[in-house]
Amino acid sequence: MSARTVLRNVPIPKPYLAALACGELLHRMRPLPFGGARSPRLPFGGVLVSCSVALTGWALRATRDVDLEHPDHLVTTGPYARGRNPMYVAWVLLATGVALLRNSGWLLVSVPVAAALVHRDVLREERELAGQDPEAFRRYTAAVPRYLPRLKELR
Repeated sequence: MSARTVLRNVPIPKPYLAALACGELLHRMRPLPFGGARSPRLPFGGVLVSCSVALTGWALRATRDVDLEHPDHLVTTGPYARGRNPMYVAWVLLATGVALLRNSGWLLVSVPVAAALVHRDVLREERELAGQDPEAFRRYTAAVPRYLPRLKELR
């Protein structure tokens, strides 16, 4: 599989790009650093970024045979067996980690704004998927949560 094929399946949600750009601009114009000790913020931010990269890699592996722009079937393996939108979860982890690493309250505030805008897009995507195979999508949504795995699945 070519790198181009793999990268085509990485969603780059415009709301995250816009929110992070606005957050960074505000951070440069009027910094809003976090209070308190620096030491726990840096490792935690690094862990979040690392988890984002790992989750994205796992999701790309599960979607290697599917064009996510024009899927011909539901992907229900890998992280998609635990949450229906792992790459969007990865964006939340990435943006939060970057906010912590940059010590920017503005970037951190931008994360829920971007997530809310992306959620609107997720709902639209779900309506489209439900129209392709309503019964399969109904079963999938009943079994797999939209974003985060159920706690009992983590054991």
